[in-house]
Amino acid sequence: MLRSTVLLGLAAMAAAHPLIQVQDAVTCVSGLYMIAARGSEEDPGEGPLSQVTTAVKALVPGSASIAVDYPAAIYEDGTYPVSVFEGITDAISKVKDYVTACGSSSRIVLLGFSQGGNVMTDALAGGVLKPTPLSEDYRKYIRAVVSFGDPTFTAGQSFDVGNATKNGIFSRGGDSLTKLQTYSSVLRMFCMVHDTVCATGDSLTVHSAEVPTFAAAAAAFIVSVA
Repeated sequence: MLRSTVLLGLAAMAAAHPLIQVQDAVTCVSGLYMIAARGSEEDPGEGPLSQVTTAVKALVPGSASIAVDYPAAIYEDGTYPVSVFEGITDAISKVKDYVTACGSSSRIVLLGFSQGGNVMTDALAGGVLKPTPLSEDYRKYIRAVVSFGDPTFTAGQSFDVGNATKNGIFSRGGDSLTKLQTYSSVLRMFCMVHDTVCATGDSLTVHSAEVPTFAAAAAAFIVSVA
């Protein structure tokens, strides 16, 4: 089972992967600073999330986007949890670096598709054997959070969008869900029924269509709250 693979892989991952990364110089922007985490096995970059970041840039002048630097891998023993761990670490580092450089004017948006959604929501709410989530000190700078096809999708939440009625393959509970709920006013998680990943359904086609289906709605939400 994929869940079992994740739990087993996490145990060995923390010691095996020292978290030393070199960050590029940060450029402060007058608009929104969007950090995007692509889905599993997609080429480096923003992936389909560029549909959202492009729309927001058109609506909010002076906005910019940057991709999370992580493997976005899923196959082989323990690869998925290692990949998510590295994604969370990079995403949190990017938030901290931007706030350090840009201070009180920081307006940050977090975006994730599929595994990237897992990365971004774990960055806020934590998870089993995951890095410590983003400190409360940074909450005021997180102006919007959007995930599509997130495997941690939990049905029945106020921030859920779409017609999914079943939980994702790594749905949340306990402290992690409680923590995520505190972001409900700035969070939207898009998921459709039959999506294999976020709704334990039977269609990867539905999963792949999540971003284009909701890109305009996501951009409108980001602009409305950010």
